Amino acid sequence: MISTLNILDKVGARDRKYNILTFNTHERYQSQLAKTGHNFYAFTHENGKDWFAGHAPLPDNYYVLPKNATYPAINFDFILSQSKFGQYQLSSQINKSINVPIVSLEHTLPLKSWPNDQLDQFKSMQGDVNVFITNYSKQEWGMEGEVVYHSIDTDLFKPSDEEREPVIFTVAHDFINRDYALNYQGWKRITEGLATKVVGETEGLSKQSESVEALVKDYQSSLIYINPSVLSPVPTSLLEAMSCGCAIVTTETCEIPNIIEHGVNGFMSNNEDELRGYCEQLLGDTELAHKMGLAARETIKDKFSEERFVKEWNTIFDKAYEVIK
Repeated sequence: MISTLNILDKVGARDRKYNILTFNTHERYQSQLAKTGHNFYAFTHENGKDWFAGHAPLPDNYYVLPKNATYPAINFDFILSQSKFGQYQLSSQINKSINVPIVSLEHTLPLKSWPNDQLDQFKSMQGDVNVFITNYSKQEWGMEGEVVYHSIDTDLFKPSDEEREPVIFTVAHDFINRDYALNYQGWKRITEGLATKVVGETEGLSKQSESVEALVKDYQSSLIYINPSVLSPVPTSLLEAMSCGCAIVTTETCEIPNIIEHGVNGFMSNNEDELRGYCEQLLGDTELAHKMGLAARETIKDKFSEERFVKEWNTIFDKAYEVIK
């Protein structure tokens, strides 16, 4: 695993470490974010999300604060909100006391079913710096802001030398209830009668991995990874599966067509019969599956590197700091 120090050596030493107030959101994303080298403090409350170590160990420079505490002795440089669905509102409320810039990062997409006034209400929730995880996301929100694509720890998420099982793997949390976005019903039709494995906390279907190492082993041992989602800018699990060398079968939605080159580093379609056909083809041709898995990993190394991610986020943090000068 590349250490924070090694990454900072590659992108240039920081002039200072920032103290950033944020919220527990996506553990593996925030683990990558911690590699910028700054100090992160997670505000917690009774109805908020706790850090789940099974998704990622708590970084040394990431501190989970006691419930409802902000510690006035900590001189926060800015607040990082990662959602317009609660975190932004809480950030604004906290900021009445500490008065620092807000960096507004949005992981999700607006819903097509929203009326214009509801969309406008969410679009009004703007930070001093706005960040989106893909260009597609920025376009869908119709807002100005920066774009920072994910990064994947390719030293952790990597292929193994073990033989892969002829199974179709999927990672999805609350798969059934989030059918509107994750397309559970479509996944059932596509994979009916085929060998499948699902990881993620979904009642009556599957359990989440006990650790990130266990999840990596599931990626490494699976011949195919299928992404059936219809409303996700770019699923982290898809990128992790690519980094682990799985052969990819995916829907052709959101940012994915800019990542997958059909027939080269994955198969892509919005037709369920075609998606099933690709799964069957790969199950019957392990040499092709291996070749496409290697191409998928090269895509991750090229487009989703930690060095690029750290550099771009540090530029954004510097920009936020300039607001208070």
